[in-house]
Amino acid sequence: MLSTSTANLRAVPQLIRERRWWLLPLVLWGIIVALSLELQIDKIREQSTQVAIEGARNMFRMVMLTRNWNASHGGVYVPVTPETPPNPYLEHSRRDITTTDGVAMTMVNPAYMTRLIAGMAASDGGVVFRLTSLRPIRPANMADDWERRALEAFEHGEKETMGTEPSPHGTILRYMAPLLVQESCLACHAKQGYKAGDIRGGLSVSQSYAPVQATTRDGIRQTTLAHGTAFLLVLAVSWGLLELLRRRWFELAGKMRELEEAHGQLLQSEKMASIGVLAAGVAHEINNPVGFVNSNLGTLKTYTDELITLLEACRTGKATEADFVAVEFDYLKTDSADLIRESRDGLERVRKIVADLKDFSRLDQAEWQEADLNAGIECTLNVVWNELKYKAEVVREYDPELPKVPCLPAQINQVIMNLLINAAHAIDERGTITVRSGHDAQWAWIEVADTGHGMPPEVLKRIFDPFYTTKPVGKGTGLGLSISYDIVSKHGGRIDVSSKPGGGTTLRVNLPLVAADMGR
Repeated sequence: MLSTSTANLRAVPQLIRERRWWLLPLVLWGIIVALSLELQIDKIREQSTQVAIEGARNMFRMVMLTRNWNASHGGVYVPVTPETPPNPYLEHSRRDITTTDGVAMTMVNPAYMTRLIAGMAASDGGVVFRLTSLRPIRPANMADDWERRALEAFEHGEKETMGTEPSPHGTILRYMAPLLVQESCLACHAKQGYKAGDIRGGLSVSQSYAPVQATTRDGIRQTTLAHGTAFLLVLAVSWGLLELLRRRWFELAGKMRELEEAHGQLLQSEKMASIGVLAAGVAHEINNPVGFVNSNLGTLKTYTDELITLLEACRTGKATEADFVAVEFDYLKTDSADLIRESRDGLERVRKIVADLKDFSRLDQAEWQEADLNAGIECTLNVVWNELKYKAEVVREYDPELPKVPCLPAQINQVIMNLLINAAHAIDERGTITVRSGHDAQWAWIEVADTGHGMPPEVLKRIFDPFYTTKPVGKGTGLGLSISYDIVSKHGGRIDVSSKPGGGTTLRVNLPLVAADMGR
């Protein structure tokens, strides 16, 4: 395990972080390879069988060619020998003849020639074929069970039959096709009731299945080896790539953590800079009411001393009307109430400033929540008021029906503050800052428009660059708008800017009304 922090580990997807999850795609790859192997094996078996069957078809075609040739010549004559005796099943007036030089000849019709060729083929240990029929003239041509089923299938329209069958010498491949009666066949078979086109019988071709099985086994062995090699190769390469990806992801998680820390430091730096900007103004806003409350308390102390002296005189019975006139009792009574009211108003102003500061920073609300943007704008205006009141008149144009927006309120308040302070700095002497809010079906927006000096295009395109500023050295960090841009992007929103030299600047912050997952 690479050394990394718990936070970094959480940033790495579980599929990458824990190797046991890698078994899922590897198992899937194994299933794919197994399925491919099974399909290839089935294909090899089918192709091997088809090759063997095609050989049987070719044999059938060759035999049929010789039979047709024989039939087209009305049979052929060969010398009578022990191997070619007269065919006892051939009823023909010219079955046996003698040549002029005394050589005995016998007719070899297509069926007889087929038997002779089949005998030669069998003696060579090759393919075995024979004529068969459901109504054979020659008893030896009686169909066996497999041939009988094939002949019955031919009667129902089948064009050929094939399959495998066990035998004493091993499995054999069998093929059979029908023999149709032709015009040339009627010379011998018309008296049996056949006519042209009838199925006379069939030609059965049999051959050993062992060569096909051997070829199939070789093909299966080769494809199994190829699939196994591919599986192991992909397994090794994939595992290596996943290890490399895992290492890179951990490195990326570490870099992202460093980037987040740097970003947090920049954000804190900008906050501190903002606090520096606000500190004097907030202090001034608090000092004013605190000053006159302190003055009022001094006056009230004087009034209280005089009233206590008068009350002591009343308690001893020495007080006269002249004493009340001397201390201006009626004035003290009225002025004391005014001083207390003014002091309470001053303290209320201090309380409001402190409350706005708390709402601005939202120290107790650091999580995502549904926030009132109008209230956030207002409290931010109160916090930065000292920065604005000497430079601009602030015009408020709030959307009264603005829905609450899912966000991090403290960060959005910081964005608003940055926009307001930038607007104030853009005004040279005295101007107007207009703060608007609004919404549509998908977005809520905050707009800050000023009547300042505006920006040329070359400045406008760089305003969100970190550390870019047009202010004099020491007057700005160049991070305000950059951080604002990052905050809004984190919320799934965007900032639109329009400005021209001498025509002021308008910045609109658009926030989605549905929380962006990237911000969670």
